[in-house]
Amino acid sequence: MHSYITGEAQIREAVSLLKDAGLDYDPAHEVFLGIYEDGRLIASGARDHNILKMVAVDEEYQNTGAFSEIINALITDAFQAGHDHLFVFTKPMYTFHFESLNFTPLCTTDKVAVLEFGKSIKSYLENLRNLSRRGRNSGLVMNCNPFTKGHRFLIQTAAKESDFVYVFVVQEDKSIVPYQDRLDLVRRGTAELKNVYVIPSGEYAVSRITFPSYFLKNKEQVTKQQIETDLRIFGQHIAPAFNIIKRYVGEEPICEFTSLYNEAMKRLMPEYGIKLVEIERKTAGETLISASTVRRLLFDGKHEEMKTLVPEATYEYLLKNKDMLRARFDKFSKSSK
Repeated sequence: MHSYITGEAQIREAVSLLKDAGLDYDPAHEVFLGIYEDGRLIASGARDHNILKMVAVDEEYQNTGAFSEIINALITDAFQAGHDHLFVFTKPMYTFHFESLNFTPLCTTDKVAVLEFGKSIKSYLENLRNLSRRGRNSGLVMNCNPFTKGHRFLIQTAAKESDFVYVFVVQEDKSIVPYQDRLDLVRRGTAELKNVYVIPSGEYAVSRITFPSYFLKNKEQVTKQQIETDLRIFGQHIAPAFNIIKRYVGEEPICEFTSLYNEAMKRLMPEYGIKLVEIERKTAGETLISASTVRRLLFDGKHEEMKTLVPEATYEYLLKNKDMLRARFDKFSKSSK
């Protein structure tokens, strides 16, 4: 039978088990379960929302039912918590263990395998099939936190140069501007572009927030694998479903992570027959337009300066919801410390 791993002594034992399996303890989890044999921890597994992590089995029990028992316990726990679509990030060598329990491979790099359980990317794409159009189409993946004139310029450029454009708005709700509001602002800001479809990314935009790093040994490796995983999911699954042959991005002179992301796209997208189109960052006067600049101006009370960087709908939204956005900013700032 499984039980919860909670006390300091239990966690120390779990840390030792994970270390023997070449894994690190990750404190970011909602549930941490263990299986014990004669008082000894022989298997562990954790869940953070709908992501399974820290799955380890003592070497002596590799050929027993301990692995399936801990995974089934995590699945049951997740379903009871309302999660019917689960992900696991693991080493490629362990993929077949999860496949034997009906997990479906989603993407594999040299160091990371991503599998899902329950709903699948096939059902996500099937629900959007009515939006798929033949043609020389383009795709953009955007967070839009918030939607700026820079975002709109990038989408307008793609719309002029493509038959159809698909804008995937990152659905994960970990931004200052709530997901549904971001989606609405993008749709309102591009309503006049009749060949543009604004689509939720589903759970297939892998962010730095959700990407588990407990089995990778350094920050640089984590960043590289997170980027590659995200891009390969797009190239293997999403782009073919919408006949996407170009992906548009803005030049990135400010954010180091986004700059690394753009460089990785230049390297990986051609493997899937996708051309990367990098557009010079739009400015307002001498100011580079960025969402982070907009947020800073909002909270600094420099609203007239902010107004030059965003569409009217975004400007009105930001002023109306300033207090709510400040509260979310404070919340996320505290949780990241």
